[in-house]
Amino acid sequence: MQSLRLVLILAVRSLLAHRAKSLIIGSLLFVGTFVVVLGNALLDSIEEVMRTTLTHSLAGDFQLQSKDAEDALALFGGGGLGTSDIGEIPHFEQVEAEIGKIDGVRYLVPMGVTNATVFGRNEIDRVLTELRDALRDGDTERVPRLVARARRIVVDLSKALDTAKAIADEESYRKNAEALTKVGDDAFWTAFEPGGDALSALDFLDSRVAPLASDGDLYYLRVFGTDPERFVEAFPRFEIKEGQMIPPGRPGFLFNHRTYEKLIKNRVARELDALVDEADDGNTIADDPLLQQRVRRLADQYRLVTFQLEPEDATALTSELKGLLGQDGTLEELVQAFLKVDDTNVRERTAWFYEHMGTRIALHVPKVGDSVTLRGFTQSGYLRAVEVPVWGTYDFEGLEDADISGASNLVDLVTFRELYGKMSDSAREELAGIRQEVGVKALSREDAEAALFGGGGDVEVAVADQGALDVDIGAVNVVGPFERTFPAEETRTGLVLDVAIVLEDPDREAALRPELERVADGLGLKVLDWKEASGTLGQMITVLRITLLTAVAIIFLVALIIVNNAMVMATMDRVPEIGTLRAIGTQRTTVLGLFLVETGVLGLVAGGVGGLAAVGVIVWLQSVGIPAPADELVLLFGGPRLFPTIGLNDIVFGLITITTVAVASTLYPATLAARVPPIVAMRGRE
Repeated sequence: MQSLRLVLILAVRSLLAHRAKSLIIGSLLFVGTFVVVLGNALLDSIEEVMRTTLTHSLAGDFQLQSKDAEDALALFGGGGLGTSDIGEIPHFEQVEAEIGKIDGVRYLVPMGVTNATVFGRNEIDRVLTELRDALRDGDTERVPRLVARARRIVVDLSKALDTAKAIADEESYRKNAEALTKVGDDAFWTAFEPGGDALSALDFLDSRVAPLASDGDLYYLRVFGTDPERFVEAFPRFEIKEGQMIPPGRPGFLFNHRTYEKLIKNRVARELDALVDEADDGNTIADDPLLQQRVRRLADQYRLVTFQLEPEDATALTSELKGLLGQDGTLEELVQAFLKVDDTNVRERTAWFYEHMGTRIALHVPKVGDSVTLRGFTQSGYLRAVEVPVWGTYDFEGLEDADISGASNLVDLVTFRELYGKMSDSAREELAGIRQEVGVKALSREDAEAALFGGGGDVEVAVADQGALDVDIGAVNVVGPFERTFPAEETRTGLVLDVAIVLEDPDREAALRPELERVADGLGLKVLDWKEASGTLGQMITVLRITLLTAVAIIFLVALIIVNNAMVMATMDRVPEIGTLRAIGTQRTTVLGLFLVETGVLGLVAGGVGGLAAVGVIVWLQSVGIPAPADELVLLFGGPRLFPTIGLNDIVFGLITITTVAVASTLYPATLAARVPPIVAMRGRE
């Protein structure tokens, strides 16, 4: 102990005697410790935030996937194109029975993921559909309003046809012009008056006029099938924004609210919102050519407003726009002028749009309360289409601005299976009932021709009684998408593609994994933790940590070289001192220890100050937060701002790491110093 005390005193005195060297090396160690502690604390904070965010929103603590899957599960996308083959789990109830028995497992959530498309109808299609419904329902008050809207669209189509005359095929142009001329005549629209042949006129509009309009929007959606009840229980960050949750035993669809606002929303409203966001970020239309181009395109979208207006709304809006703009013109001209926004009025006009136009048009199509037809390809390559009601929109708390989180839309598991290509038990029973009711029989290939055409006998021709063709439409029980039901247990039995596991105590993740893997292996499944199941998003933590370690390694290498060189030079300067110590009987090991202790003390002092500086920065960042520089990082930060934390382990790791590097870099010059013969050292020569 006395020897150690002596070495420590000599080390401190030596550090004070060689202040310049100590200051240079200490500064380097200070910076190294500061970077290591700060970087490690930030990475640990991001990882903890991501773990909480993902496990509480979609991934769970673990995911189960078939061991035979061609592709790895990637809940937030794996960077590839198309739909991944993540395998199948045929019987969820078996998984729940076995995995659910493990102590510490709180929830098992059946899931599946696929891609689907939704076709949005154009304006004339929507008007004609509403007109057909109004005629069917005998809504004599609604029909004239829809006719007025349809006529306004036809006038606009005529203008567009004249503009495209120069590039159109002559024969096609002639036929299209004839159709538009016909519907441009007032006599055509008398068919929608009482006693007129409205259905024939409507058929003509559907077949000859509607195809002349531009196609509706096509939306690509990422769809997650699940048990809605279990999903709400297991993921506490889930919250309904509009509408309601899918009721138990009912088919249903929930738009992610970000998708609903950024994709499904009326394009005029979306563009105005985007221009306001740009203004909030400090970007100006006057200085940005891309924003100027967006404003020009925005003015060309006036039809998305005018085509939806009822006659009385069109009249009122025309008057209001004249007062706002201080100019005369048609409704179309006024709306175009209104949409030519600039930096001085973009916020005011956006607010005016929502107050005066947004209340008179459908801002979302489809909207909450409508039904939507999801189309997707099965694993066998067949196209499937499923109509499902839209019950509402949702998001995950804190991730409202995350694009990658906003890509997930929810559907009930029964509907998901139909879209995926697997028929549910209730659908099979319904189909069997229809077959029995209409008398469907199974025929062999050999008997099919005889059954259809009467074998080799003569063909008999008979004229059917016209009265037999009358069908009582009211007797047909047509069940709409909002009225369909199925047994609630169907969402917890049968086929799923993956299963989310939520633990009672997330801190037991490492302890429970071996047991989960043992049971899952017997079921033909593999276990993925939340990072593995999240795809490229989960790998970002690994990438960031590798980046930090690379930066630290570079710092360590530089420190090693600088400290080593500094210590070699310092050793040469201290040769007489070393010789004196050796001459009075100091052992080589003591000299070696003296140099190592000097560097160790310097590393602890400089590293401690660097660690305290990092703690101060983290404490400050806790109060102000680190804003996400882009929407893509919102999910990484667990919200619009990251509020990092620091633990004792971060400080200890930084101190041990930097001190170890410093001592290692001193080992070579210290060994040289210990080997110098006393007589040579006292002469001041090497």
